[in-house]
Amino acid sequence: MRRHTKPAVVLTTLAALTLSAFVSGAADAAGTAGGTTDSGSTSRAATESSSWNHGTALVNKRVMERFTSEFLPTGDPALARKFISPDIVMHFGGRTQQGRDTYLGVVAANMKAFPDLKWTVEDLRAEGDTVAIRYTMTGTHRGPFAGVEATGRAIRAESMAFYRLAHGKIVEERAQLDMLSILQQMGAVPAA
Repeated sequence: MRRHTKPAVVLTTLAALTLSAFVSGAADAAGTAGGTTDSGSTSRAATESSSWNHGTALVNKRVMERFTSEFLPTGDPALARKFISPDIVMHFGGRTQQGRDTYLGVVAANMKAFPDLKWTVEDLRAEGDTVAIRYTMTGTHRGPFAGVEATGRAIRAESMAFYRLAHGKIVEERAQLDMLSILQQMGAVPAA
């Protein structure tokens, strides 16, 4: 085989394997429930689909590791373009908001309220297109937050977020922050 034809053979082989995985996955979805054959064993398509799902999860996990270590500490808009879709949909506190600029506005407001804000990743799990992260948030209340003027008090709260990714960018975030604890620590709500 001539040297210049090897890349073409490799690309053709990769394309065939990729197409095979997608076609087998579609056939599996149409023909066998739960990825098993009539004999009860796991089908090849289900195994390939699981492998593809695992690969996607690993890529998404790496993206979110970089997001939490590079973007979150800075809130840098240039980095936001690397990690966040322009059309991101965010669900926090019973509200839905949309757009990367809106996301950056929330991040900037939080950093103004807590200039030493730190998000520590306690646990990170990925499956398919979704990454779940459990955080600990710490900071000192130095600016307005949730209608409460600066108190100078240190806060520490738990947070969980589910991120859905597409093409290496966050397209949806569902986050739950322990607001009651934060308000109590700021002195805005009596502690129980």
